[in-house]
Amino acid sequence: MKHIIPLLLLQLLLFMSGVPTHAQRTKSSLKSGEQRKAEKGLKDNRYFFYFINSSVTNFGTDEEKKRFKEAVQRDIISQLLYMRFMFPESYGEIRKTQKILIDLYRATLLRDIDASRELLNQFAPVIINFHDNTAIEYLRLGYRDLKVAQTYLTMADNFREKLYSMKLYKYVHAIKNAKHGKRYGFVAMLLTIDLMEVQREASKYSQYEFTHQILDTKARIKGISFEDLEKRLTEIPPPDKREYYRTVYLDSYYRTNIKKSLYDEIWEQPHLNEIKEYQEYLNE
Repeated sequence: MKHIIPLLLLQLLLFMSGVPTHAQRTKSSLKSGEQRKAEKGLKDNRYFFYFINSSVTNFGTDEEKKRFKEAVQRDIISQLLYMRFMFPESYGEIRKTQKILIDLYRATLLRDIDASRELLNQFAPVIINFHDNTAIEYLRLGYRDLKVAQTYLTMADNFREKLYSMKLYKYVHAIKNAKHGKRYGFVAMLLTIDLMEVQREASKYSQYEFTHQILDTKARIKGISFEDLEKRLTEIPPPDKREYYRTVYLDSYYRTNIKKSLYDEIWEQPHLNEIKEYQEYLNE
């Protein structure tokens, strides 16, 4: 993610030059509590954006992307206000940003839970019918993480409404587990495909060789790299879902299938004037 770009730097200089009286305040005149709250909020938001960026980029609806843009714009404004020593105003924008992010996180989590369940349910019949304990264990781990994600969703939903940061961190844990569940699903399915192939070739091996082929296959899938697993997604039927599988797999590692994420696009062209409060801050 880009953090300093020429256009935004120019906006920052213009913004900070607007009312010099704010910039001239001494530290002794500031309320340290307000500054600490703003500092923590900015740090939290940096992580919240990093974590959800790929999910909104990959699967966000048009409305979600619109709301994500507003959240990024308000986050930028909160950073500018902090640099102007306007800590209460900065914290106010941080809270507005987090309120938007709560809705985005919950929508993302519900989508991840549904996608994880759909993926595991689709792979489960083939994996279970093959009767390999290792593949079934990977599948079980996927369902376990799905259940944990659902539990964290319930916990976050029941936090007090104003505990924005706590809600978001609990949603983070839930999304992590939902994405982990998808990874286990892919591993379980590819292992089953490999073991089926070994079984088809069983006549070529002695019992000793066959046993070692099984063990070697399981060892390979356990240590498979991110890149190798991504390449092998084309082996999972049906063919018309292969691009979807690739996007889901990349998303489970917080990556996108495009060069520039939505977050980076917004930072390059933030259009802060679209936020009405921005002009009000300029005039203070």
